[in-house]
Amino acid sequence: MIAKDIVRAGYTSEASVRLAMESLLAQGTLPSGAPALLVGFGAGLTHAAQIVTLP
Repeated sequence: MIAKDIVRAGYTSEASVRLAMESLLAQGTLPSGAPALLVGFGAGLTHAAQIVTLP
């Protein structure tokens, strides 16, 4: 599942990943307790990724 909430939220820097995840959870499209891969890219070509368990 790829979140496509940039139209609603705009570019929010590091908060983009959390806002996108919250949007998908609110829609009910993500199962609670499932693993999720979160990936982000930022200014200066910085990047990060982590695997989390959804609430």
